[in-house]
Amino acid sequence: MAQNERDEADAAIANGEAFKALYEHSAIGVALFSIGGRFLRANPALCRLLGYSEEELLQKTHLDIVHLDDLEATAVARAQVISGKAKPRLTERRYVHKDGSAIWAQASGIVVRDAAGAPLCTVLFVVDVTGLKTALRASKRRFRRLIEMGSDWYWVQDAEFRFVEVPGIALHEIDGDTDIVVGKARWELPGLAALPEKVWEQHRAKLARHESFSDFMFLRYNKAGELRYLSVSGEPLFDEHGNFRGYHGVGKDITERARGQKALEESERRYRMLFDGNPHPMWVVDAKSLAFLAVNDAAIRLYGYSKEEFLTLSAEQIRPEEDIDDLRKAFEDPADYRSRIWRHRKKNGDVIPVKITSFNLDFDGRRARLGVIEDLTERMQAEERAQQSERRYRELLAAQARGGG
Repeated sequence: MAQNERDEADAAIANGEAFKALYEHSAIGVALFSIGGRFLRANPALCRLLGYSEEELLQKTHLDIVHLDDLEATAVARAQVISGKAKPRLTERRYVHKDGSAIWAQASGIVVRDAAGAPLCTVLFVVDVTGLKTALRASKRRFRRLIEMGSDWYWVQDAEFRFVEVPGIALHEIDGDTDIVVGKARWELPGLAALPEKVWEQHRAKLARHESFSDFMFLRYNKAGELRYLSVSGEPLFDEHGNFRGYHGVGKDITERARGQKALEESERRYRMLFDGNPHPMWVVDAKSLAFLAVNDAAIRLYGYSKEEFLTLSAEQIRPEEDIDDLRKAFEDPADYRSRIWRHRKKNGDVIPVKITSFNLDFDGRRARLGVIEDLTERMQAEERAQQSERRYRELLAAQARGGG
């Protein structure tokens, strides 16, 4: 290296005390280069960053420490800045440590010129962002893991709502191949099962308004011809200027859940048929408030209340006042099954004897009891008539015995 180039570099440093302090003590890597790109000076921070001593760096050029993948872009950018065709700008690039590892850095530079504007040397400022890049990659991995745990696949669409990326979908039997998904809008996918057009219209309208959506469900046949229930959620993407760029979101195969729900609904339908059509009066009472939660037609006929009226009442309101304490104690009993004789008051004021067989159950997430009611009025009247007949018969036998004596 020519001594005059070193002298010019030293003069550039000495021209300002502030720059000298920055050069010597800053955590930012600083280097001076000849116009040809050879190291003239390297501060302690840059030496630590690259793992070389200053003497070792003085035997190298700028391009000797640039990562191979960034070499061409770095050389072109430097040449354009020196020639004045481009202005210096902050650039993210990779450098190579002495041990061969890659270092991510944000680099910026200036050209030092003489009074006539001729370039004398260049100055490079380097900030190590390797830790930030590593943290960002880790964050992306965590994000991807969260996506994997909370959904079956992640998807990205362009501004025309066409899929451009669907990582993870090939791992599932929904499609088997991303090629039949990429480039198509959701409603253009092959194998879609019938869905009311109004549903698709509402979905497309929401996308056109660039609104977020959640749990949009549609049906699609997989390669095996099996109908699958798919649920997707998404949110719009905008660039730094607020321009709409598309959508991204997650998707999940909810077939098993949907089938379970359908089975539950079918079970609920059968239960309703058994409950509503049962000839015995039946009701469901909240175990805490004692409010009626459901009542069948047979109970409506027996007690004289309409269904709407029943659902405004509690079990306490159809009993004589003197029986209410016993009723509350009965509901405090945790037994799953109970059977007991009670007195109930009908809407017209008549008090009737009933036998209630009740069971604990969960009703729409509430602890409740299902009661099956048997009206004992006719049975007790029949028993009373039988007892009266028995008494008269015994009285007749007694009279005959006295007469015969």
